[in-house]
Amino acid sequence: MTLTYKIAAGIVSLLGVKKIFRRSKEDILNYAKKQNAKSTFDINKAMKRASRKKYFLFDRKVQGYRLLTYQKSEEPAEGAVFYLFGGGMITGPDKLDFSLAERIMNKTGKDVYFLFYPLCTEDGNIRKTYEVCFESYKIMTGVYRAENIGILGFSSGACLALGIFLHNNALGRPLPMPGKIIAVSPGGLPDLRLDKNKEIWRKVNALSHKDIILDPTYFKTAREILRNSEDLPEYMLDGTVGDFTDFPKTYLYYGGNECLYAFAEYFKKSMEKYKAPYKVVIGEGMCHCYPLLRFFKEGREAQDAIIGLLKA
Repeated sequence: MTLTYKIAAGIVSLLGVKKIFRRSKEDILNYAKKQNAKSTFDINKAMKRASRKKYFLFDRKVQGYRLLTYQKSEEPAEGAVFYLFGGGMITGPDKLDFSLAERIMNKTGKDVYFLFYPLCTEDGNIRKTYEVCFESYKIMTGVYRAENIGILGFSSGACLALGIFLHNNALGRPLPMPGKIIAVSPGGLPDLRLDKNKEIWRKVNALSHKDIILDPTYFKTAREILRNSEDLPEYMLDGTVGDFTDFPKTYLYYGGNECLYAFAEYFKKSMEKYKAPYKVVIGEGMCHCYPLLRFFKEGREAQDAIIGLLKA
């Protein structure tokens, strides 16, 4: 573990980020509302940046939600990457996400589709999120061969990166599977009223003291937020119970010191049950979504490895 990472982790711990995730449902939604208000996306600035950096940025709406396409050329490339940001399903993307989307386009030569998927706040729920993500992927399959599409998601976006195709299977597989899926720090929101889920809850809590960002309390709160009083299929809340039939090679990245790492063995069991190819990559001593960050060596190396997988 590099000194740079140790210093950064120490600062995050001192800032008490975990405390945010211990708040009530109402407080967390209010916090998310304020964060989203501070990070409003400016399409005009984004278009000017694209012009300055000499690439093309296309803007469209899918069921009323923004879908950006980053392209090096005006015509579509041979392949594409579907980028799904993280944020607990309640906060939108930030500068790190846009920077990485641009970097992926430049390093892979592929187009990058960046969806501002519906957040599970007052005006949305997880079913709508799945519908918009599914429709966006459908649009991509009309432009590119499915095997030339890579899916990349972080945290809640990682859950969607897997969940879109669990949803596809639940619908009877109307769309072809992509070439690969890369899910960074995916977890689940199991129903803790059930005895069978007591084990995973113990394992999540056993890792909590190592986690400098997430607190397990949020998983209970998030399940309540995402359900939004609606009857939902369980795979939309907990992907480990979904049908992984015909999944492409799937890469699961976890920080060894994040509580979501507890879900790795459950995803592995489900993928093995359905004979889905996978690889789990563990960043020893690392935090939640560490490949998103380039200022320390471990994050930079993991991000470069992911970009290499997307380029192949």
